[in-house]
Amino acid sequence: MMEPFDPRSIINGGMLKQFSGQTVSIMVCVESVAGTTLLASSTDKHKLRINLPGELGAAEGAWVEVIGVPHGADSLRAKEVIEFGGENIDFDTDGYNGMAHLINNVKAFYRSG
Repeated sequence: MMEPFDPRSIINGGMLKQFSGQTVSIMVCVESVAGTTLLASSTDKHKLRINLPGELGAAEGAWVEVIGVPHGADSLRAKEVIEFGGENIDFDTDGYNGMAHLINNVKAFYRSG
């Protein structure tokens, strides 16, 4: 389990490669789970393969937050997975993608307050 405030970047699937080797947080929609392998789609429709730290009981279509370390453009080693209540969540993917781009491209704004 991670410490509550470990630094991490909020990203989407298109940003995965540029954050390779760093701790990130990414929201994904579950496509399938087989043992400790999660196949999922990011908010910007990238297909991802995620190695889980343990079994995951999330249903197909459920949104989960994955905190972990990317390796390349489409794979991630998860440290933690946070489930958000099942497949009936109306998740705002456009809002999330906009936030991820803003946070990672306007860093000076957040540093200066």
